[in-house]
Amino acid sequence: MGVDPGLARTGWAVVSGESFQRLSFDAGGTIRTLPGHPLHERIGSICDEIEAEILAHGISALAVEDHFSRKNAPGVGHLLGPVIGAIALLAFRNRLSFLLIPPRELKHRVTGTGGADKESLIRSLSFWFGPGLDIRTTHEGDALGLAFLGFGRLDRP
Repeated sequence: MGVDPGLARTGWAVVSGESFQRLSFDAGGTIRTLPGHPLHERIGSICDEIEAEILAHGISALAVEDHFSRKNAPGVGHLLGPVIGAIALLAFRNRLSFLLIPPRELKHRVTGTGGADKESLIRSLSFWFGPGLDIRTTHEGDALGLAFLGFGRLDRP
């Protein structure tokens, strides 16, 4: 399972298969929380939904986008830390392998350039998953990219 963590929107995607040539996109989505709600409730909501998907799909590993900080919005990174920590705790409690992947590495490995935009990432993923790939949000697209990379590194996330 790949997870693109965010306090307002967290993307998730599940892949399975015997090899990259037989890899399938099984499920995905975007979890939304409401601004103004207490931080612990928002993180709790994200964890509840991610854990439900872990159990529903028999997940064995999580590949999660690593913490980053933007020069124009430095506070964003501070909000991601608690979300990533909570997801790491889910991995521990569910005895899952856990991998953090930096955003630039995700883009570089999937598209060939670390500065690719989110739409380019999704277009590149359609090479592996077919032109009919149905990704509803860029957060879900990032999560699929993370699951794709994690598949090779963690043995079927």
